[in-house]
Formats: sequence, C-alpha cells, structure tokens
Amino acid sequence: MSENITQHLAEHARDQGWSDRVAFLADDRTWTFNQVFEGAARVASGYRAAGLRHGDRVLLALPDSVEMVWCLLGAWQAGLVAVPVNVQMSREDLTRDVATAEPALIVVDPDTAGWLDTAGPAPTPITGIEPLVAGEPDTRFAGHGEEPALAFFTSGTTGAPKLCFFLHNNFVGVRAPYRVAEPGAVGLSVSRMYFLGGLSATLFTTLETGQIAVLSRPRATPATAVELMRRHQVTALFAQPSFLARLLLEPGHAEVLGRLRLATCAGEVLSARLREQLVPILGDRLVNGYGATEIGGIASGRPAAYSLPSAVGPALADRPVRVVDADGHVLPAGRRGELHVRVPFAARGVARGSSVVPHQLTDTWWPTGDLASVDEDAVVHVHGRLDDVEVIGGQNVVPGEVERLLESHPRVLEAAVSAVRRPTGDTSLRAYVVAVPDTGSGENTDTDALAAELTDLARSRLSWYKVPHDVVWLDALPRNGNGKVLRRRLRADGDQFA
Repeated sequence: MSENITQHLAEHARDQGWSDRVAFLADDRTWTFNQVFEGAARVASGYRAAGLRHGDRVLLALPDSVEMVWCLLGAWQAGLVAVPVNVQMSREDLTRDVATAEPALIVVDPDTAGWLDTAGPAPTPITGIEPLVAGEPDTRFAGHGEEPALAFFTSGTTGAPKLCFFLHNNFVGVRAPYRVAEPGAVGLSVSRMYFLGGLSATLFTTLETGQIAVLSRPRATPATAVELMRRHQVTALFAQPSFLARLLLEPGHAEVLGRLRLATCAGEVLSARLREQLVPILGDRLVNGYGATEIGGIASGRPAAYSLPSAVGPALADRPVRVVDADGHVLPAGRRGELHVRVPFAARGVARGSSVVPHQLTDTWWPTGDLASVDEDAVVHVHGRLDDVEVIGGQNVVPGEVERLLESHPRVLEAAVSAVRRPTGDTSLRAYVVAVPDTGSGENTDTDALAAELTDLARSRLSWYKVPHDVVWLDALPRNGNGKVLRRRLRADGDQFA
C-alpha cells in the first residue's frame, strides 16, 4: 500500500471491489467510489494548474459535500496540505483562521464567496470548485509518508485556535477508534469534516469500511437529522452529546434511533442525565469516545457497561495512560489528577501555518489538561478540565461536578457554572441554565421557582462553596463548532448579569 493517503484509499477500494458501489449520498445524488477518486484526480490537476507547489497549504472553506471530499483527496494526491475550516463561523473568525493558515489558495462555496476577498495578511487567490474540476484527471501521487497532509484548528475553548499538522502516515493504515462501520451501513455525522472526529466518521470510515455516508451541505439541526436519518435509513450516527440531547426532543427520534446499529458520541462530556436517557434506548449500541485534536482518540467504551457517569472506557490499545499529581508523580488507581497519554505522535499547535512543520512529537507522554482517574479495571474516568477549576472560598471547585447535578433535574436541558466576582468583592458560583422547552403545560415558565429548586438541590448534595449563588437563564450555552462549551465567553459575559 502507498504512503500517500489518497492513493492508499483508492487502492483499498479497488482491492475490495467497491469501485462501482455508492460511497456518498449528497444533494439528492449518489457518488460511487470511482466517481469520488476521479473527482479527486481532477481537483489535483486543477490545483497544479492554479500554480500550487508541493507542500503549499490550501484552505477549504466548504460545507460537508462531495466537493469537500474531492478537495481533500485531491490535495493529498497533489502533495498539498489541506486546511478545512468552519464556513459557519463569523466573518471575523473566518478571517482569523485564514490569517493563521497562510494558505496559497482558498477554495470557496457560493455561500462563502466574497467573504474572504481581504482576508489574511496579504491577498490570497480564491477559487470555486468549477475551475478545479475542469481539466483532465491527474494520475500522479506526490505527497507521502513523513510529509504534512492535513491541518486542523484546535477548538479554541481556552484561547485563540492553533493549527495542528498531521502527516500522511498518521492516517495510512491506521484504524480510528470509532470506525466500526461495515459495508451496507449508512452513516451520518453531525460533526463536520473540519474536525478530526467528523472527518474520521465521514470520509475515512466510508473509504476504509465501505459504508455509505450521508453528506448534509447545511449544518444538520436535530429536526433535519431526524429527517435525513429516516429518509436514508441511517444505521450509524456520530454526534456530540449536546446534539443528542436536543435530538431526543424531536418527534420521530425513537424511530430513527431504534434503527441504529451504532451511535457514537464524542467531542464533549456525556452528562449523567443524557446517559440515563440514551442507555435505555440504545443499550450497548451507544459508544462514548474521548480524545483531543492534537493526538486523536484516547479512550472509548459503552456507557451501558458502567455504573458511574464519569466512566468513559479503557484506553485504546496503543495508548497507555497514567494519572499524575501537580509534581508529576504517578497516582494510584482511583486518585484524581492530570491524565497523561503515551502516544505514537502528537501534533503541537502553531500560531502560523508557515511555521516549521510538522511540529510533531513522537512516542511521548502527552498531558491532556483533563482532571481524570483510572480505576482498578483500567477504565478512564473524566471529571473535567484542569483549567476550568474555579476557586471559591479558597477551595477548588470542578464545574463538571456541579453541572452534572444540575442537569439531573428533569426540567434542565443543560447547565454550566463559572466563578463570578461580586460587587462586595467576594467570589461565588453562577449557574447558566437552559431549561427543557415548555411543552404547553406551563410548568417550565416559573423560572424563579425552578432556580430555587436547583439551589436547594445543590445545597442538599454539595459543600457550601459549590452551591451556585444565582441562576442565569439562557436559550443555549455558548459552544464552538464542535459543541464544546466556551467557558471563557461565559466568564467574559458574567458582568452583564451581575
């Protein structure tokens, strides 16, 4: 097998006899494996005709679509570095990402054309997909092995997003932890292809296992996800937990979830309440994944197998884990500390695409920044982010503990807590809560009473310094494109609720 990602995938599909089988469903059309790789070869030719040179970065401001698939595969075939970005960000954020990536070319969709004319430190050539596919297919494969092929932005939950570079051999012949589909399966990922998990669940799973992937050009809402799952008879779903929580509120969710062979959630913590809702419906068909952009998957497991909501599952086979204290000493089973993972490679985020690449560490212990423990059965438990720890009355508070309790209330959809400096000069917790939508009975309209119930619940179960001083009601928690709560935004906006 070739060390070029695209060549490897094309040879694999040919060897499996999949050439004329459907690979993607998109825009009410089907696309076979042959059509996918022919489109990629045309795009590779188009990149070269546009003057791109080996190792150049091409920024893909495209929605999930067959064009995105072509542009990714074509970039790898031509020896370029593909940088997929979230096209539904604000113009300011999109411009920031362009400036960080410093691409030689930007590929746009009609919805993003015109946004990026002045983006970046200098004008960057911009093209649509049509000129790239106008020429004859190019059969050459340039990139390989130790060369960079892909760059993802980190989630930006703790600061400005950085760019993480990955090599061809990070993906060639490597089976992703959640890639458990099979020929005949129909997959839908609501995590988009500009995230590592979404790209794995959509592109790599399809081309490695022979599943059919449903591509949704607009970002799927819970309502459209139900419709897509019903229309295309989806059997494998990949989604963030917060998305699944809203999916459960949609009419018809029981039908489409009942058809699934596999439902994988990742990208954020699976709350205790959502776990209690999903396990009776999905049983051992529900898989909870835990990982990070810089290193990929860390652990996965089936929530139905564990009694504690903090349990994720055992670490992946090639990724030993350990828990260390603040001084770097390894802690025994059950003790909480920072989780470190022994990984074959780790992509260190950079602030500029033109920085020396690939910026990877190999065979190293990687600090995750997560507060975790590993029990006697080698199951990884995640309790929260170390940088999310708040200090109240001189005591450390892990927000996740408080949030899980608040979310156990039947009228709470989701919750987040953060420390707030009060006018008196002291610091206490504030809860930001999204209530379950009113079903028409009127029971959810008395927010003062519900706030009092939540405060009483916290006082009955938690130490005094963990009890929220007040509750702010939101329509939705601020999240990034992959569903992670943006705590820094909550903290920054805290004063307006004082």
